[in-house]
Amino acid sequence: METLESELTCPICLELFEDPLLLPCAHSLCFGCAHRILVSHCTASEPVDSISGFQCPTCRHVIALSPRRGLEGLKRNVTLQNIIDRFQKASVSGPNSPAETRRQRPADTAPVAPRPAAMTAAPGERVQCQFCEREPPLDAVKTCVTCEVSYCEDCLRATHPNKKPFTGHRLTEPLPDAHLRGLLCLEHEDEKVNMYCVTDEQLICALCKLVGRHRDHQVSALSDRYDKLKQALDSNLSNLIKRNNELETLMGKLIQTCQHVEVNAARQEARLLEECDLLIEIIQQRRQIIGTKIKEGKVVRLRKLAQQISNCKQCLERSSSLVSQADQTLKETDHARFLQTAKSISER
Repeated sequence: METLESELTCPICLELFEDPLLLPCAHSLCFGCAHRILVSHCTASEPVDSISGFQCPTCRHVIALSPRRGLEGLKRNVTLQNIIDRFQKASVSGPNSPAETRRQRPADTAPVAPRPAAMTAAPGERVQCQFCEREPPLDAVKTCVTCEVSYCEDCLRATHPNKKPFTGHRLTEPLPDAHLRGLLCLEHEDEKVNMYCVTDEQLICALCKLVGRHRDHQVSALSDRYDKLKQALDSNLSNLIKRNNELETLMGKLIQTCQHVEVNAARQEARLLEECDLLIEIIQQRRQIIGTKIKEGKVVRLRKLAQQISNCKQCLERSSSLVSQADQTLKETDHARFLQTAKSISER
């Protein structure tokens, strides 16, 4: 069924063909999508009828249009439309169809489409009904992905009866509006991005590839680019985690080295202080010993010098006494007395 659905999908809107046109190149296109292509070729002052042709989005073949009838001059692909109707009918009446789901779940008024967990509303986040006229609006119970609107239970019953074409709408749990509408093209208003321009490395819509500046650029499907970039990001993440682990290991070793440096420096500083204290103690001991020896030497020398001074004084006193006696003797006029005194003084 998925393969068949892909064959019945419009290359522009990526939905099932709606009122498909059969192009001369044998490809098909929604009437509305073809009209949007013509509108994108028009300037503000040009009418849509002035466009004489466009390129097929699948094979790039130039489709010429009738000057009078325009798109109405192209044939409708009735066979394709019948296949789509039968496909939708089979989808509705199957064991997993929305109608069967309604019978199994009376409380639900529409089918619930599978969805990623990241797309659901966060716990505690309220999604209000966007169709409700009450103030304040009631909380939404379902979101229609096809309509891109969230409904409360009453509005859902009123807007989505159990008959075509509403049986083909996809319903899901309430989604925030930003998640529901997805990413829109920056160049073409109200167009969702559905492909990736490899040349410019940016998200684009189908009109960007058909008539925009990305016409001749290389593009790829979002899923292919997603897988490739996810694989690259996963690889880069693994390398980054590995690098972080290496840096943490290196940082741990550096911190350990810093601790060793601090311990060694403290040990060397303590050893230096100990050796300096020992040297100071030795110097003080040597100082005391040398000071004692100096004092003892001084005492001995002073004692000797005092003895010598005392001897000098005695000699000086004797000499002075002799000088006085010699002076008295020189004054003696008696020859006999002089000779007797002079001889005694000379002997002394």
